[in-house]
Amino acid sequence: MREKIKELKLNITLSGVISIVIGILLLVYPQESISTIGMILGVVVILSGLAVIFSQLFDFNKNIMGTVVGIVLVILGIWIFTGPSVILSLIPIAIGVMLVIHGIQDFTMAIEGAKAHMDMPWIGFVIAIINIILGLVCIANAFTVINLAFRIIGLMMIFDGITDIGLVHRVRKATNSVVDSYITEEEDL
Repeated sequence: MREKIKELKLNITLSGVISIVIGILLLVYPQESISTIGMILGVVVILSGLAVIFSQLFDFNKNIMGTVVGIVLVILGIWIFTGPSVILSLIPIAIGVMLVIHGIQDFTMAIEGAKAHMDMPWIGFVIAIINIILGLVCIANAFTVINLAFRIIGLMMIFDGITDIGLVHRVRKATNSVVDSYITEEEDL
């Protein structure tokens, strides 16, 4: 039991330290982190495309469509690799468009609610306007939003690492006292 706890402590402590380091990198260098993640994604897509192309070269049933898919993947991977920030900034833009659409839907529902004499119809209008504004902020400030998101993720990872390390050390300390008191009781007999 004691060895298992030592092994668990080492694994969790190492994982916690890695989480803290990654969290600090995301917090302090969000743009560089975005670029690195995008470049890694680009390399993975390029390698996938090359794998498809090479598999088609050695396939007896030559399928031109498979080769075309491989070439498209390689081109897409190169595009992602050379402009990773642009690719990742598409995420907040897509979310922003969704928020604007939902805001417009909320606005039309608020109009229907007002026509039906809903209690406090102004709440629906406020919600719709907030959704539209948030969506426009995501669209207009995609790079800022993605940087902020990476910083928040960095803070979360730092918190996770610190709490994991703290908890594993507290559990180990508690289990050591349980094991020590158990041994002491056996020696008394």
